[in-house]
Amino acid sequence: MKFFIAFYLLTLSLAAILGIDYGQQFTKAVMLAPGVQFEILLTEEARRKDLSSISIRPEKNGEIERVYGSAAQSLCTRFPHHCIGGIKSLLGKSFQDRDLSDYLSTHFGLKAIEDEDRTNAIKFDLGFANQSFAFSVEEVLAMTLKELKNRALKNLDENPVAKAIVDDVAISVPPYITQEQRQAYIDALEIAGYKNILGLVDEGTAVAINYASNQKYEQKDYDNKKKFHMIYDMGAGSTKATLFSITPFSNLTTKLELENIGFDVAFGGQALTQSIYNILIEKLTSSFGLDEDFELPPRAAARLLEGAEKAKIILSANSDYHLSLESILDEKDFKAVITREEFEEINIDNMVRITKPIMDALHGTGVSINELQSVILTGGSSRIPFVQKHLATLLGEQRIAKTVNADESCALGTTIKAFREKTSFSFNKDFVVEDKTYHNYEVSVNGEEFSVFEKGTPADSTKRINLGELIDDLSIELFEDGRYFKGYTVENVLDKTSSLTCNDDKAYKKQIFATFTLDSNKIFSFTKLEVECIKEGKDGFFKKFLNKEEPVDFEEEAPEAEENESTNSTASVNATDSSSRKSRKVLRPVSISIPRPQYPSLKPMSRPLKQRVTSKFKYLDSRDEYKIALDNTKNRLEAACYQLRNLIDEHEERISDELSVDNFRELVSETIEWLEFDSDDSPLSEFEDKIRQIQIRHDEIHAITKMSTTDLSLEGMTKLYEEGSSIMMKIQSKMLEFGSSISEIRQKYDKEGLDFDKENDRIKLQLLSKGEDKMMRLDRSLGKYKDLLTQLGETVQLNEKYFNKIAKRELFDTYEAMTESIVQMLADLVMLDESHQERMQLFNTKFEKLVERKKQKEFREKLKQEKANADGEKQGEVPIQEDEDVEHEQTEQTEQTEQETQQQDNNAENSFEPVDEEIVHDEL
Repeated sequence: MKFFIAFYLLTLSLAAILGIDYGQQFTKAVMLAPGVQFEILLTEEARRKDLSSISIRPEKNGEIERVYGSAAQSLCTRFPHHCIGGIKSLLGKSFQDRDLSDYLSTHFGLKAIEDEDRTNAIKFDLGFANQSFAFSVEEVLAMTLKELKNRALKNLDENPVAKAIVDDVAISVPPYITQEQRQAYIDALEIAGYKNILGLVDEGTAVAINYASNQKYEQKDYDNKKKFHMIYDMGAGSTKATLFSITPFSNLTTKLELENIGFDVAFGGQALTQSIYNILIEKLTSSFGLDEDFELPPRAAARLLEGAEKAKIILSANSDYHLSLESILDEKDFKAVITREEFEEINIDNMVRITKPIMDALHGTGVSINELQSVILTGGSSRIPFVQKHLATLLGEQRIAKTVNADESCALGTTIKAFREKTSFSFNKDFVVEDKTYHNYEVSVNGEEFSVFEKGTPADSTKRINLGELIDDLSIELFEDGRYFKGYTVENVLDKTSSLTCNDDKAYKKQIFATFTLDSNKIFSFTKLEVECIKEGKDGFFKKFLNKEEPVDFEEEAPEAEENESTNSTASVNATDSSSRKSRKVLRPVSISIPRPQYPSLKPMSRPLKQRVTSKFKYLDSRDEYKIALDNTKNRLEAACYQLRNLIDEHEERISDELSVDNFRELVSETIEWLEFDSDDSPLSEFEDKIRQIQIRHDEIHAITKMSTTDLSLEGMTKLYEEGSSIMMKIQSKMLEFGSSISEIRQKYDKEGLDFDKENDRIKLQLLSKGEDKMMRLDRSLGKYKDLLTQLGETVQLNEKYFNKIAKRELFDTYEAMTESIVQMLADLVMLDESHQERMQLFNTKFEKLVERKKQKEFREKLKQEKANADGEKQGEVPIQEDEDVEHEQTEQTEQTEQETQQQDNNAENSFEPVDEEIVHDEL
């Protein structure tokens, strides 16, 4: 399966697909892209999972500090009122919902307010004076999703194969969530910058796909028999059981069908952590002699909750856990021991909640526990020993399977599902996934109720319903399991359709049809409203779905029905049987535009609001980037200071005569002190300026230490002069060699009567078009080299007495400049040699072409001369027609050859543009 995915993706696109498992406590992501291993996307700390938390704090200079995931863990303990995490249970919930009060009771110090932009929506007030920095639940999720996208883009930047584009995304969601919750996920993904949402994938579906994709079937396994399995997912916030079946058909295709679910939305790993927290509170209250109603300060409570989480993890493998917290309250330390027996005893009433989702998933399906082939465990809390013990008691050890990675299977399956949605390759047909809804969806039309999609309906379904005879006003309300969540009011329907007339037959009347969809994301929508002429049935239109309506031809006097906006109505007309209905026309149903919906509780994010949030994110991202650059620069400055200090200590004896060591040490000390105490409000430019100052001193010390090991005596400098003079001789020799070879080429051209200067200019221009004139570059380097060599020559010609009076640093600077110039001249000489070889090749190639062209011209001249001679001998004779034809043909060939030659000359001349500056080194 993985091979097919990688192979087909390479042929499909170079863009990446990101699959996200956003959990209540941890988030995992998988990226699928060419050249990238189909694996978990690692964090900056190389971790495979990250905390679903973000710390948002104000800084002294008024800026905002955002820290994501595990990097924010310590900040969340120290500043719990600035830390937002575990918001999965709040997505799509209103400000009045009980889930919010439950959430705040375990997220100490955090303050929630009602969103002024969206009635009943939740926002977190983090204490900023600017209320723009109060963030909604969707915004908090979007920030985490955007950080994942940036992490993926950084990974792609290091990959030469894939494009650095991450627009395609899928995210796992609990299977039981409501329409408002599904919309909240979509809103968050959109404001996070994902352009193509490939799916909201039910968590159980994702794990089932991951499980099925790893199965290997032999020929005998394709027996058309349905086999049942179950996913048991105990995460941090909830527990889910998903019943699914796999049917390998004899035609070598496989069908994965989701059958049913059971769930407990409030029981999971965090509930178990909370139970340990309650034990610790009792122990702390008793140890410190506090009242039972005493409320711990937020920071102390956060530290205690962190200890409870560690205790839960340790008790999964050990019989007890020793907790020690220093200065937790009034500078007092707290120590306690928690045993596994205490942990299990306090959760005795929760034991039934462990297995109830399994029984709920089986209920009503006719499938018994004995028919289950396996129960696949996933979710971090499924590892807890007493959880596995109760599952084994109910299911039997032999059915419990650990064939998937409990932490990562959901993210992997989500990515595979996204890939299947993105592609349409044939292997998708070999492995079919049939997902379905676990809710009932109904509509009410003017108080009359219809069931549209019942529980168990496959996802991505559409249904068209006859709403009855045409009436003036319509009130259409959408329900999920009997709960009203969205409505529409359509007014003046009669006026909008008055131009439409049915056939004269009174048995036909205008009927209203509504189309409803349950898309692949399980979003229930009212998508189309149409008017059509239908023959009336006996039972009435509000009492049943008219699956066998009898449409009738109707005429349309006007092509459109309007409601503020243009509609989708059409005016296409088909001719009818002229022998029986000469005047009748068959028309498509006419559409009426759907008005904006009303929401009784929580509205989705509007487009203007999303645009404002996107702009806010751009600002925050820019500040984050600036802060990262600032932090990096601070680190560079600090490192430069300590490097300079070490350099001073290492070479103090060597540099003390040339440099003021005390001044250097003082600069280092002042810079470090400024960095620690006075740099908080300083701009990036000030840090960079101080780095330059430190670097100058660093270079000075390096120069002095190098100077101490360099031979700057008269003998040493003379030796350097001789080496430089030797290189100058080589350059002159090389130039003479180049000139000689050019002279030989000129002689070849002159011998054949060709214009060498013209071709020389053309070749120079051709070489210039490729970049800088290398000869001109050599001239500049050579001029500088001559000056330095002359200066060095004058220095070494001094007698030893005057030479010794020259400052050592001055000699060293001359030495350094000369050695650098020698290296540069040698490099330029190699470059010039390559350029000369290229030039000679161009001359030779052009010479061969010109000689060939010259021969062709001489041949044509010879033909003309022979023809002229023949014409002179035959004066007065009547030419034979055949000879005329031959002569005409020869003339045409000659003219064509001349035209081709002329065109070649023109092309050669037009391929270069004249330049104004003087061409130097004509011979070279």
